[in-house]
Amino acid sequence: MVLLASTTFSAAWAQVGDMFQEQAREKIELQKMHDEVKDIKSTINDAVQQLDQVQSQANSANNVHEVHLIAKEANLDINSKTSVACFTYNGRMPGPEIRVREGEIVRIVLHNQLRVPTSLIFHGIILPQSVSGLPRKDSGLVQPGASFIYQFAAPQRGTYWYHPQVVNGDQKARGMFGALIVEPRETASAVEKDWTVFLSDLSVPETGIPTTHHPTDFARAPQHSIALHTAEPFPSLAAAKVLTFYLMNGKSAPAIPPIELRKGERVRLRVINAGSQTVPLYLSGHRFEVVSVNGGDQLEPHLFRDTLAVQPSDRIDLEFSADNPGVWSLASEIPLQATNQGHFPGGIACVVRYSGEGGSSSTTGSAPLPSAP
Repeated sequence: MVLLASTTFSAAWAQVGDMFQEQAREKIELQKMHDEVKDIKSTINDAVQQLDQVQSQANSANNVHEVHLIAKEANLDINSKTSVACFTYNGRMPGPEIRVREGEIVRIVLHNQLRVPTSLIFHGIILPQSVSGLPRKDSGLVQPGASFIYQFAAPQRGTYWYHPQVVNGDQKARGMFGALIVEPRETASAVEKDWTVFLSDLSVPETGIPTTHHPTDFARAPQHSIALHTAEPFPSLAAAKVLTFYLMNGKSAPAIPPIELRKGERVRLRVINAGSQTVPLYLSGHRFEVVSVNGGDQLEPHLFRDTLAVQPSDRIDLEFSADNPGVWSLASEIPLQATNQGHFPGGIACVVRYSGEGGSSSTTGSAPLPSAP
């Protein structure tokens, strides 16, 4: 009996030992599983961080360039004597200049704060219908208080511009336009100053309501302050005499800032005619080199002119060498366009001067003709 009890006790104790060993093995396995889970979590975290880095790099590589345009009414001083309420982008005329590089992703968000619908087209760029075609139902026609997103990859280099579609063409005539410049991928260039010059005309009856009609004789028309407060797309023309103001970057001489030059500089002027009339533009003392017409069309061989007729909607890239120090002018050759209703100075007439000539001048290389002040 004693031997049997001892044998039974030994067997039971062995079982207990086996159980402890099993528990120890399970504990080791659990620890291994815990360590593996930690490794998995660490790997997942690393993967998420790497994914974030990849996404960040992708966004950086895509160079998404986002711009917000706010269509709104604003009273603008076109010279010291005349203030006109216009349709604008971001309260400016012209609207903000958009500069991107070839292949860069452009995202333009249009917010309509007008009291009428508006739209947007990117003039000269070949884009899909969904981006730049005529507005369709629920697409492209932006109602008052609404917003719309336009996104595309910038095409070939060139000078383009944006403005409302033809169905809202009166809004363009009242000041809604801006430059879209697509620069080449490579940055090497002999050009040291690159300026955008918008030409336009703004017609306003003496009642203060703008129109696209143009006068034939305003020699005795007075200059005064005009404030317009209307949202009608095509207001009545039944009222008084019409005044037309000819503008360079939204200003009429003598309010146009001078073009400041340094001797020896290579200068590019991107001239855009947002108006309804042809403008024969003349730079005294220099000769233009016409390097591009209407976007990316590079002209070879280049044409040389001292006067260039810029047709409505034309975009012409001109270059010249600042090699003739003095004080000159960049102006229309049509007297009516280079005056304010026959009064000089006025209209499209800008002083061009070299550093140290004709008063103080900028030496920083910044553009004296900002399209977006």
